[in-house]
Amino acid sequence: MAIRVLALCGFTQNSYIYSRQIGAVRKACKNVEFVFLEPPVVVEKADLPWSDNLDQFGSNATTDEAAQTAETTPRAWWVTANEMKTYKKFDETVAYVHDFLTKNGPFDGIMGFSQGAGMAAIICALLEKPGLHPNWQSEPSLPKFKFAIFVGGFLPKAESHDFTPYFPLPSSLATLHVCGKNDTLITVERSKTLSDKCENARVEEHDGGHYTPSKASWRHFFNAYINSFGPDGSNGDVPEVNSFGPSGANTPVSSKGGANTPRPSTPAQ
Repeated sequence: MAIRVLALCGFTQNSYIYSRQIGAVRKACKNVEFVFLEPPVVVEKADLPWSDNLDQFGSNATTDEAAQTAETTPRAWWVTANEMKTYKKFDETVAYVHDFLTKNGPFDGIMGFSQGAGMAAIICALLEKPGLHPNWQSEPSLPKFKFAIFVGGFLPKAESHDFTPYFPLPSSLATLHVCGKNDTLITVERSKTLSDKCENARVEEHDGGHYTPSKASWRHFFNAYINSFGPDGSNGDVPEVNSFGPSGANTPVSSKGGANTPRPSTPAQ
């Protein structure tokens, strides 16, 4: 049975843009089903008073309504106001996600990019503590995730909503935090605000900016990591990224478990 991963795009992206951006990663991940959830909020020009350039968010969508199609409509999990202190339409999104999980779950894990990573962290918390938000019903109980992958993520923070009770995420949830050393939108330091609030956190950095890394070593690392949560898997205990070669094979590397710790390898792609 395939490992099911709920995938959440970033701010001003949409499910189509995100699925294409991580196409190489998806292709490398064998026996994995990525389900891309479309954000419910449409981003309008008025929501971006500081800029109409969406490239900074890794998006090729447009705020020109006359030119928009389903594939080029910018979307979000919430939009901000009051100098980013207010999360507008967040409450509606919570109800929307709960309804989707009720009808389409269960999922083994979740993967989010940028704002989608922040939303993914919130969803993880709501599955752990259903009473945190009135729009997230405690019954029927929804299955918790085994793992979460946060790419260019950050700890949600707003005056309109108190997220303090949502964190930390417990040690029973394996979390992978992927950060770009040259990411100027969500810096490594800002991503650390989220990893510091996860009791079972693994941080991996790449040399690029605000995007999901997809060179061969990263593709095979994602494949190994996600598949480690299958039956009799190691639950995230896989080698570091640079140990994976173009074929997907890895060589023993030093780790917290020690240099001689046996490490699983992924099949050649």
